[in-house]
Order: sequence, then structure tokens, then C-alpha cells
Amino acid sequence: MKYFVNHGYENANYGLTKVLVANLNKGTDATVLNTAAQNLRYVIEQSIATNKGTGKLANDINGFAATVPELSASSELSVQSIPNYKPNESGTVDNDQVIFVNDADSKYRLMNRTINNQTGNDNSDNSLELLVGNDIDNSNPVVQAENLNWEYFLLNYGKLMGYNQDGNFDGFRVDAADNIDADVFDQMGQLMNDMYHMKGNPQNANNHLSYNEGYHSGAARMLNKKGNPQLYMDSGEFYTLENVLGRANNRDNISDLVTNSIVNRQNDVTENEATPNWSFVTNHDQRKNLINRLIIKDHPGIAYIMGSAYKAEYANQAWQEFYADQKKTDKQYAQYNVPAQYAILLSNKDTVPQIYYGDLYNETAQYMQENSIYYDAITTLMKARKQFVSGGQTMTKLSDNLIASVRYGKGVANANSEGTDSLSRTSGMAVIVGNNPQMAEQTISINMGRAHANEQYRNLLDTTDNGLTYNADGAENPETLTTDDNGILEVTVKGYSNPYVSGYLGVWVPVVSGNQDVTTNAATVSADSNKIFESNAALDSHMIYEDFSLYQPEPTSTENHAYNIIAQNAALFNNLGITDFWMAPAYTPFSMSRYNEGYSMTDRYNLGTNANPTKYGSGEELANAIAALHSAGLKVQEDIVMNQMIGFSGQEAVTVTRTNNRGIQIYVNGKTYANQIYFAYTTGGGNGQETYGGKYLSELQSKYPDLFTTRAISTGVAPDPTTRITQWSAKYQNGTSLQNIGIGLAVKLPNGDYAYLNGGNNDKFKTILPEQMGSIGYYVQQELKNKTFLPRQSYGRSSRRQKLRKQRNLVKARLKSTPAAVISISRL
Repeated sequence: MKYFVNHGYENANYGLTKVLVANLNKGTDATVLNTAAQNLRYVIEQSIATNKGTGKLANDINGFAATVPELSASSELSVQSIPNYKPNESGTVDNDQVIFVNDADSKYRLMNRTINNQTGNDNSDNSLELLVGNDIDNSNPVVQAENLNWEYFLLNYGKLMGYNQDGNFDGFRVDAADNIDADVFDQMGQLMNDMYHMKGNPQNANNHLSYNEGYHSGAARMLNKKGNPQLYMDSGEFYTLENVLGRANNRDNISDLVTNSIVNRQNDVTENEATPNWSFVTNHDQRKNLINRLIIKDHPGIAYIMGSAYKAEYANQAWQEFYADQKKTDKQYAQYNVPAQYAILLSNKDTVPQIYYGDLYNETAQYMQENSIYYDAITTLMKARKQFVSGGQTMTKLSDNLIASVRYGKGVANANSEGTDSLSRTSGMAVIVGNNPQMAEQTISINMGRAHANEQYRNLLDTTDNGLTYNADGAENPETLTTDDNGILEVTVKGYSNPYVSGYLGVWVPVVSGNQDVTTNAATVSADSNKIFESNAALDSHMIYEDFSLYQPEPTSTENHAYNIIAQNAALFNNLGITDFWMAPAYTPFSMSRYNEGYSMTDRYNLGTNANPTKYGSGEELANAIAALHSAGLKVQEDIVMNQMIGFSGQEAVTVTRTNNRGIQIYVNGKTYANQIYFAYTTGGGNGQETYGGKYLSELQSKYPDLFTTRAISTGVAPDPTTRITQWSAKYQNGTSLQNIGIGLAVKLPNGDYAYLNGGNNDKFKTILPEQMGSIGYYVQQELKNKTFLPRQSYGRSSRRQKLRKQRNLVKARLKSTPAAVISISRL
């Protein structure tokens, strides 16, 4: 009452002045307090009438809640409140989680059944369950069936939406694969195998790539056991490239490039033995981390900088720092040796390399409108992979700071092989990389193999004081060099320091006339009938392109929609050697999403409309872009986000416990809470979910009945096609990141028990709300009974004379005008 009187609800006629309410306290007579409260209600209703709405009241209630610890975000106990908390560059606060108690309307919620812990018995390398937003319970059979429905929808997107019969996704990039129940990999692989007959058929499999995002090496063991239904992400290669070449100083030993990944490339001559994988130099997450690192540096001491204190202008400032730093020889923040990292990546055997949009184009410019400083180097290497990179691979440490990677050519297994293909002699590549800019000049010998004896090699990329040269234009080395009788190529190298190279980079390829294509047709490779993907020359012939940045701006026109520009450039992507197009998550994002991208989605099935396109375009433009890429010979994968949803609009009363990202209860500044009612935003999904959620389950059950008879490993229960999820709710979720709504909103009785209404689903709880709150007509009945109210008096004075002073009776019947302010709480 004091707060509202002090914030615009003062009325002397009702005894509500700052002076008169100053002495109200918990010891004041209940009759006085009740009368003052009723008078305040009259004043509030007058304010609503005057303002023709409740907007002011809502703001004032929020302001009041912020002054009460139990009603404010601080009551949720964010780890950001810990003294000296250091923000995480990931941009999320991973340990700010609550889980929904396990008996709350769900018998599933099997936490952390990730990677190899599918049965709950192997914690050797499992990953955390809770990441960000509302965590979807992917152990729930109803959710698992819904996932299959969603995947089927995307794989038939253009056709089902009536946009374009050829505008359908071919496969998936699985987001946050380390953080979801591993059942989903089995089920996705089973669906795609049922649809496309991929097992033991590399042609079909390679036309429908799916690849998991994950940074745990144990995922390779998991996928190998399952017959490789998706490609493993070789995070070891990423970290090794960064630590050996990308750092400013204290670089790791260059020999790590040979051994520190899922594939040992000292002498890699096998087929169908390595774990099928994909690898990268950087991606949208790593670039986001770098920008966040700059934001944290520029704004020290702000604990909530990655949360409520984040501002878009901070990111804009960081980007200007990044662009300026990238162009410097001595960098502080940007990666070093980006061209050299791509030279290793794009010449490696037994991997599918991924190119990042932000390494080809400036990320904050309109889509594909400004080339990055590395565009020429990377695209030269991309085109060369298609023309020259094939055969066995040997990586050799030449000195502590210098390495050579040799691909022997199509049909050439090793240095002693003569080759078995018509392109054996005209294919192959030598990549020479150093990581010491002070390396002395020296001449090195590289064994290109017997098949390449007495052959001319062309200087494709080389380093000078000023940067990189292409096709020997301005190079210090000659335009061509010739191997000796044994296939030995001698090259002069030295250390350099410029914005492109910190050490050395040289790439040599055979001299050929015209273009050639050394990729391998999947029909020519052998296959294991128990596997979907296998690592061989056919899979190596693929190249993935991540087509987006989190920071790409809103388009300035329809013509600048990313989907329209992609369609126009389909032939360019093919010419660059791209075979697989990783599309941005196309889903309509939560309106308050930081990057306005589909990882923060509330509707899985709304991929943009003409009236409300995403920042990439409309769903129809998307389908047409997919069809254009198909016409150019590319396949298209959608970024599928099964871990979380963000921005639900409806609330439920859920019972929660404060935990870390593994669902383990934690204390923050000595405090915690468990089994507390929390009014979380858990319901919604949008019109798309309402229309398409579960829509195709009957069709799937008819076409592929095995999907719903195969028991999931984590639960022993098959996906349940009988229940359609047309609206998400808490029973299909594990928990949520803290939502900053306060943990004390549910009313408690003096003994600490929650005050439940009788009836409905709450028959178990026989306690009732205080009569003042539980009875709509309580105050009206009191007015009619007492015929009194107390205007103009000091509520702090409780003398008998003042209590009994006769007042004007202005009581009006308000039964019809009194809102039902208390709703039934459904305990989950």
C-alpha cells in the first residue's frame, strides 16, 4: 500500500496519503489494514478508468515486484550475482537453470542421456543436458514422435507447403547434439534410412548428409557403434588448427597437425576405416564467442553483460575492433593464419571440410555484398580441392615449425604407387605450412611420389612480405618447379609476418591444361551393409558451406533476402566446389532474440511468410532457393534445433529445483531452493505447431511402421504416434533457464505451505487461500456488514475512538466488477 500511494495512487478522500499510510505495518489492526486495502482498490479502479486501460497498473505492479526480493529476478539466484563473477564468452549462463521435478506430470525427463550415456550407465564422456531456454525432453516418447513428424515435414518442406516440389531439405545439421538424448540420433537415422535406403548404399547416403554439432570426442565411439547415422564433428581438428596456427603466441607443436584429430594423417592411405566426420576452421558460434570476448573486455566489471546488461551497440563496437584487428599484422583478437588453416583443412583426407560464410564475406554487411580479406585465398583453395585433392595423404614434420602435407593424386595410394586413374599424374597437392615468422630461409624436399617423377608443379599460393600471391603473380618462388626422377619437389621457404600469414604458406599443384574434376562417384566405392556413412574418397568429395552469420543484418529490401541471393548464386557455389549447403535455422525466432535467428524459436513449423519473413526471407523464397541449389547440383541441409525452444508466451505453475546445467541442485551465495512453485513460460508453439504438430504421424506410421515399434534405448519405449503436440507445455520439457520472473510469486500461508484453491486437479491439497484472496466477494460482504470505511485518517493511529468514528457510507455493490484475480494452480 505504501508503494502504490507513493507512486501515483494517492487520494485524500480515501485516507490514502503518504503521511497517513506512513505508519502502516504488520502490527496494525487487521480491520484498519483491510479497509485501507479496499480503499486502495477503489483508487486503482479509478486510475484504470481514467487511463482507459491497465497499462499503467501493470508497470506499477512490475515496479513494486522489483522492490520485493521474493518477487524479483534476484530471488531466482543467478550465478551472475556471485561476487567477482566472470561472464562467459558463449553468451549464455549455463548454470542458471531450474528443472521440473520428475514426478511433475511426466514419468520421463531422463537427464543427461547424452552421447554414450544413453542407458544411464556410462558417464565417461557424456555431456550436460541443460543449455539455454526451455529444454525439450527428448526422452519422452511423445516428443520423439513429434521430432520424427518435424523431420518428415522439413524433408518434404516445399512439397507439403505447396511452394516448390523440389524445395525440400535433403538432410540435417543437428544443433547441440552433445546436449540431447541420444535416442534422437537412432530415430533420425532410422527415418532417413526408411525414406532413402541409405544403409549400405553410399550413393543414397551421400545425397542425404546429416552431421552432428558436438565437441565431445566420445561421440565418435557412439556413432561408430550405431553404424554412423550422422557424421561426427571433428572438434579436435578445430582446436588443433587454432592452437598451432591461430594463436598470437605460445603456439603448439606443429606436429600436432598430424595426430591431434579423429584421423592420424602421418600416412593415411586407407578407405572405409576412419570415422566419417566433418571439420572446420571456424563457425558462427566461434565467431560469436570472439565478439563476446571483445564485449566483455570493453565493459569490465559488468556481471550481467551477457544477460540483461547486453546491448546491441556493444556488439557493433566489437565488430569494428574485429575488422580493424583482422587487417593488422600483429593481431590481438582475430585468428592468425586463416588461409593456412584452410589450406590444411581443404587438403585433408578422410573428412568433409566446412567453409564458414564469415570467412568469405563481411558478416555485418548486407548478405554476400562485401568480400572478406580472405576471400581470394579461401576460394582459390576451394576450387583447387575439386581439381587436385585426391589419393593418399602423408603429413611430415620438416622442423619444429614447418610441416608438409602431400596428397598423391586420384588413384595414387602412397609415395610408391604408380596410380590407377587417368588423372593420377595430373592431380595431387603439396601444402607447406609454418608457424614461426622468424623461420630462417631454407630449401626443403617434399616427396610427391613416384607417380609424379619429372613433373611440373605450379605455384598456386605462396607467401611474400606483403601477403599472399596467386599463380606466382609477384611470388619470390618461381612460377613452376619440376620434381626429380624420384618425384622429389624442392621448395625454398622462410618465415613471414603479414596480415595473412604468420609463418609460411605455400601450395603447389601439377601443371594441367584446362579444368579437371578429381571427385569420386559414390557408385564406385565399396560399402558396408551395416553402415550409413563411410569415410572414403566419395565422402571426401563433399564440401559443406555454412551459409550464415548470427550477425548478418536485416535485409534492406526483398532483393537482399538471403534466400533470393542464394538462388541467384547457385552456379557460383557449384563452381567453388561446394556440394552441401548448410542453411541457417529457418524458423521464426522469438521476438526478443538477440540475433533474430532460428536457434531462438517458438514455432518449429513457421519458416517465414510473405507477410512476416525471417531475416533470411519467406518460406516460399526458401523453397525456391533450395530448388535452385538442387538444379546446380548441390544438396541442402537444414539446421535442426531439437534441444531447446525459447520465448513461449503462456505460463504454467511448475514445481522446480535450482540446478546447474546437469540438473544437479546448487547453492548460489549460500542459498538454494527446491520443490518451489514457479510460474514459468512453458506453453505455446505458434500457429505452425498447432497446424502441423503431429500432422504426419499417421502417414509415417503407415509408411514406416518400424519407427513406432522400435524401442528407444534410453526408455525401452517406442515413440508414441497417438498423441499430437499441437501446443508445447511443461510436461514435454526438462526444465528451463532462469526466466527472471521471481521464485516467490505463488502465495504461501504463514506456516510456509502453498495456498491452494480447493477443487479441480488440486483435490490432493486441502489447504485454501486466505479468505481475503480466495473469495471474490470478500470485501463487498465486509462493506455491507460494517457499513464503514476510514477516509482521511492516519492508519497508524489505532485508538478505539478513531476506529469507531462514524464515516460516510459510500459502499457500492461490486460483486460484478470484482475481477477473479486468483486462478487455480495446476501442480505439475
